Amino acid sequence: MSTWITAILFVALMAMIATSFMTLVRLTLGPSIMDRAVASDVLAVAAAGITLVLAVRTDRTDVLVLAIMFSMVGFMYSVTLGRFSERPRDTTDSPATPEQLRAQEVRLMREAQSELHAEEREAIKAAREAQVSKQSAKSVTDAGERAKQASKKASKKASEKHE
Repeated sequence: MSTWITAILFVALMAMIATSFMTLVRLTLGPSIMDRAVASDVLAVAAAGITLVLAVRTDRTDVLVLAIMFSMVGFMYSVTLGRFSERPRDTTDSPATPEQLRAQEVRLMREAQSELHAEEREAIKAAREAQVSKQSAKSVTDAGERAKQASKKASKKASEKHE
């Protein structure tokens, strides 16, 4: 193997080892479970990388299965942790400040007023529609009466002409 490739592999190996140590610090210190989850995922990737660099350096292909296993275990850990991790708590049950209570009261009053106004608008609309339908029914009746009167007048004139 050429010296350039050996140097590059050595630098990559040292970088991954340094990454592994820094990740172990993050894994132990936390502060949250999600920080630890990301650290464990990075640690699995670094372990797979170290295994691959050593496999290339030593010309061994049987170690590649170990790198695949590191990757699979890291992935399964991340998926499992994401599935069973605690959800953020709902803070609606926490005691509210007086300002929050006032704001909630104002919001509820506005909602009640808007619902009341909506009901009033619907009642006014229904009354207008009823009035319009009464007027249209009356106009239809009036038109029918006028047509009857006009036909009576026309028939009277026709009978007067024949006499």
